Amino acid sequence: MRRATVPVLLLALGLGLTVCGDRPGAGLAGAGPAAAGTLDADPLDAYEMTPAETHTVAVARWTLAKECMRGLGFDNLRDLDPAHPPGRPQRPADGKTVFGLMIVADRDHRYGVQNPEEAATYGYRAPAAEYRRAAPDRKWTLPEYLALTGAGFGDDPRSVHGHPIPERGCLGRADLRIYGRDRYAAPDPVLTLRSESRRRAQQDPAWTHADRLWSACMRGAGYHYATPREAQNGDDRRDEDLKRFLSVHRPDDDRPSEAERRTAVADARCKRRTGWVRTVRALDVREQAAVIAEHRPALEEARARARAAARTAGGIVRDG
Repeated sequence: MRRATVPVLLLALGLGLTVCGDRPGAGLAGAGPAAAGTLDADPLDAYEMTPAETHTVAVARWTLAKECMRGLGFDNLRDLDPAHPPGRPQRPADGKTVFGLMIVADRDHRYGVQNPEEAATYGYRAPAAEYRRAAPDRKWTLPEYLALTGAGFGDDPRSVHGHPIPERGCLGRADLRIYGRDRYAAPDPVLTLRSESRRRAQQDPAWTHADRLWSACMRGAGYHYATPREAQNGDDRRDEDLKRFLSVHRPDDDRPSEAERRTAVADARCKRRTGWVRTVRALDVREQAAVIAEHRPALEEARARARAAARTAGGIVRDG
């Protein structure tokens, strides 16, 4: 089973934006992906790191970042355990951040919510809840955040404790050591082709027919959405969600509203009743095979880079 968490959408107002990523999830207790049943491997999975490799890279990344941070004068990070990496650093509230909303998805939710019991608890937010369980948030001071990420703006300091902050911060320096290059310098071909395969699959009349069956089922439950994506985006719930978000004054509070939970439950039930996931996944897998055939050299190169990075990370972890 592969459960690499990847960023899929970021909605935000103001500054200080963050996004999840970097390590696999660990499964939710009770109703969750394990209860829903996981999907078989996708063809494109063969060109990505395995979950074990992803974890090794995360441990190596934070091993190097911790060393870098201590070199910048942050001796208070002795308690940071690279073997249990924290989540991606988020900028602390400092008056410059209005608010940020992170939405993440793992491969088991590529087709949205599928389990009514999971939906009743998490709405559409199971991937985010799973990510936070696997990579608990650590509160960073602003100097720590800037030193880790190099993501300063405006009049943010460019040095800490008399040391210049490395470009892309200590985490970026660690990435350069592990990958031997700027990992963000070019688009990830696997991620790009996952999007392309889905785009092609959605153009098939069979996908449109599956949407229509699902939509008719949702109308029977009192909802008027043309596609599952419309239900998940929840434009009709946005005002309620925003009011709730602002009322609790907690940027890390991502509990779903009652309206979201009800919609997600109906969504999951209609997917089961109409066979929506079975239909669209078959189309998606077919198109993944097609894009692999068309872009095999680029994918082989990406796989070779991933394996090399994993080997480098393994050496770093062994050396401590």
